[in-house]
Amino acid sequence: MTRLAVALLVLVARIASADPEADADAAFKRAGQLAVSGDPATVNTAIAAYEQLGSARPITRWTDDAWAEAARLAEFSRDYARARRALEQVLEIGTDDRLVARARAALARIEEEGGPAFDAVRAEHERLASEIYGTDDDPTAALTALGALVEQNPTYPRANAARLALALGWEAEGDRGEAMRWFRAAAEAGRRERGQHARLEYVRALTRAADLAEAETELAALDPTLVDSAGARQAAEKLETAYQRRRLRIGLGIALLVIGIGALALARRDLGSWRALGAKLIRPPIEVWFLLPLALLLSLVALPGNPLIARAVRWIGVAGVVIAWLSGTTLEAARAKAPVSARRALTHGLVVVGCVAAAVYLVVAYVGLLDLLEETWRGGPAMD
Repeated sequence: MTRLAVALLVLVARIASADPEADADAAFKRAGQLAVSGDPATVNTAIAAYEQLGSARPITRWTDDAWAEAARLAEFSRDYARARRALEQVLEIGTDDRLVARARAALARIEEEGGPAFDAVRAEHERLASEIYGTDDDPTAALTALGALVEQNPTYPRANAARLALALGWEAEGDRGEAMRWFRAAAEAGRRERGQHARLEYVRALTRAADLAEAETELAALDPTLVDSAGARQAAEKLETAYQRRRLRIGLGIALLVIGIGALALARRDLGSWRALGAKLIRPPIEVWFLLPLALLLSLVALPGNPLIARAVRWIGVAGVVIAWLSGTTLEAARAKAPVSARRALTHGLVVVGCVAAAVYLVVAYVGLLDLLEETWRGGPAMD
């Protein structure tokens, strides 16, 4: 009898000390394990599990957290209507002030982006943006589709952000005309925008495109009561740097032209006539036969990658072949007259190296890679 009484007392004590919300704890933990999978179908199952836990009664310590997690995952999955419903539940039953404040801010963010009327547009915008920036595939189709989406929904609250994304995307693809079209559209739509960010981006784009007079005009036209002063100051500094680079490009171009004319004149003197020089130029020197296949190979290797880099490699190859042709012809003409001295060979080599460096700089500036190279030099290459 005594043993039975002790067993009953132990059982009563265990029941009294048991956590009545243990099942809710386990359900919340299981949903969390599903949520971290990353697989869309599994994430959707996690949202449903959180919603089921949030809807269960009686209310537990996990009820408002479950709705908050459901809202977070639904917004991440671009299911804004579902996220909105979950956030409204948090506001209705939430007891944690910080959780409620975060839910209110998230709901306001979703509503500011157009509310239910633009849920589908926003979801498509983010899907296309992830295709453009989240993969290594050719983004041309996604850029075209995003452009059509913006043009079909001009009142979409995030339309201007999409216009800037389109401009930067086309610029990265090397289509400067299409990029400038979207930069201009974003600048015009953001004329009264606080901070003038779209118009500042347009100024930077004009600077990169070497349309410096137009960039200066646009910079002067910024509304001083709205513009971000730090951004405007940075744009002005970039514009001044662009003017300096243009002066350098002009100087290098003139130097290359003078050296080229000088090389032809020197070869003509060594060969005795322009006719003899023409005959010599028709036959490519050995340097060209060595460099031409290498330039073609590098151009083909660069072709599938970044279009700006591919264009730079292609034009650097062309410049290298031209320099090698003139260099080889000049040396052959000199050898036809007399043995080439060590001093002349050294001078010739130094001039060729200088011409190659100048040509590379001019090509990189022409295709618009100077800023990218500068950022890479300062911050190191981007790591995926």
